[in-house]
Amino acid sequence: MRYMIAEGSWSMVGLSVALKEKGILLTRCEQPEDLLLYLETCQTDLLVLDADNLQHDTFTLKDLRLRFPELAVAVMQQTPEPEFIVRALDHGADAVLDHCAPLEEMSARLQALARRRHGLAHSNLVFGPFEIDIDLRMVSIHGETIKLTPKLYELMEYLALRPRQLVSRSALLGHVYGLNDEPNTRVFDVYMCNLRSMLKATDGEVEIETVRGAGFRLHVPDVPEDEVAA
Repeated sequence: MRYMIAEGSWSMVGLSVALKEKGILLTRCEQPEDLLLYLETCQTDLLVLDADNLQHDTFTLKDLRLRFPELAVAVMQQTPEPEFIVRALDHGADAVLDHCAPLEEMSARLQALARRRHGLAHSNLVFGPFEIDIDLRMVSIHGETIKLTPKLYELMEYLALRPRQLVSRSALLGHVYGLNDEPNTRVFDVYMCNLRSMLKATDGEVEIETVRGAGFRLHVPDVPEDEVAA
């Protein structure tokens, strides 16, 4: 998962630092006037705004919802009043959170919002012997935890959230690296080779297919959609 944090206050900067320490991929936007451009150029599962950002003339919540209808949006405010919460939700926010809430509570709420963007009620994705917990950032096969580097995990998570879908190389790289410089082709090929080697333990039930010139597709066992999230 990748979050975009609109850092309009020191509280938001502190939230960014705390989430990054938990291993969450972040795109940090310091200037409100740059936010729309960032959203157009960087893949994002969840946008986290400070309430003060909504005072900026560049955009409104309604604008964001119209331009990015599938984007999950959380608005942060210190001790939000009921009237503000109702107005924000009515204008397109998915949640209003209190800056003063404990970090673990805020993190759990944000993770839940990001999951909902993919239609998931739970954090576990199960495909036969393969399981990935997107909240704990853990992968296991036949019940045994597999150790992955952060980048390998992010690539695996991106594919697991889109089973059987064709995913382009640029989409994968954009998710993992955001607005930073991407690695050369050889490094990326090594990443994919490592993931394929890991998946051999599923005995062919879960595989990464290369579609030449188009991208990659994660093949998983045929299971009812309501059983994918366990």
